[in-house]
Amino acid sequence: MEGRLLATAAHVRALVESHTSGDDARFRAAVAELLEAAGRRGDRVREVEELRGLLETRRASVRPQAPAQPTLPASVAQPRGELAQVLTVALPRLSLADLALGSDVMARLHRVLTEQRHAETLRARGFQPLRKLLLTGQSGTGKSMTAEVLAAELALPVLTVRLDVFADLPAEDAVAKLSLVFDLLAQSRGVCLFDDVDALIDPDGGERSRTRLRDVLRAFTGFLDADTSTGVLVVTTNRPQLLDRPVLRRFDTVVDYPLPSTGVVQEVVLRRLRGFDLSGVEWPRVASTASGLSHEQVSAAAALAAKQSILDGAAQVETGALLAALRERRQMLKMAP
Repeated sequence: MEGRLLATAAHVRALVESHTSGDDARFRAAVAELLEAAGRRGDRVREVEELRGLLETRRASVRPQAPAQPTLPASVAQPRGELAQVLTVALPRLSLADLALGSDVMARLHRVLTEQRHAETLRARGFQPLRKLLLTGQSGTGKSMTAEVLAAELALPVLTVRLDVFADLPAEDAVAKLSLVFDLLAQSRGVCLFDDVDALIDPDGGERSRTRLRDVLRAFTGFLDADTSTGVLVVTTNRPQLLDRPVLRRFDTVVDYPLPSTGVVQEVVLRRLRGFDLSGVEWPRVASTASGLSHEQVSAAAALAAKQSILDGAAQVETGALLAALRERRQMLKMAP
């Protein structure tokens, strides 16, 4: 009797552990082993056969799945002390399917992801994967969003550095905090977004301000050049023409984000309005009206049109609603300083 109890306890433990870990193959193996042991002992033969049949039915109904992708932790620790002022850490909420970008840009991003996923293979042959990226283009074209998507695809946290805070600090304090940021990057892998490096460039400021920011930018460039961490560093700028050539040389690749083309405008709207009936939309008219607007502005207009359709009780999002929303966004841009 004692042997039976020990065997049953072991089976139950295997069942619980495999179930809680989501290991379906191990769970089914534990059930099969339990039934086999019961059958050898002659325990409740009919019930054993019924359970065995249920297990076989379950096995046939479960399709083989691809190996699980790396998963993110449930939460991440936030920086403390001096870093808390300039750095935030978050889990990405977007995926590659949320990006609506031109084929050239998407191809460049896929290359980055491919090299990162095979980083060890490349390093073993003496090469480094692409990891220091400069993204250029107008505001709202998807540069910052890209950092979050890369983090999601690589199952990494995204670290966002507020360069605007550095711009307001004395040069010595800014450099000290930059040093802390890069020390952290050396200790933990993630996708680090240095958003809007233009904050460290002030062509319209006084000489004293320009000198201070030049010192901070020079320090940032030095840290970037010396960085040997394994994470991905993403720097964005709306005005690449203000960056000196020595700064540009620090990056593995520079990707330009243009305003959305006709096809991309349609993709932005389709992604933003998943689940809505858009079968009646006249896409050429929408794309023409959206010309000159950024991805972010087109997405905002699509949301405005969808909400209006909901409030009107309409079954579809009509072309007219989209055109009106796009014109409203364009008018808002004209009013902006």
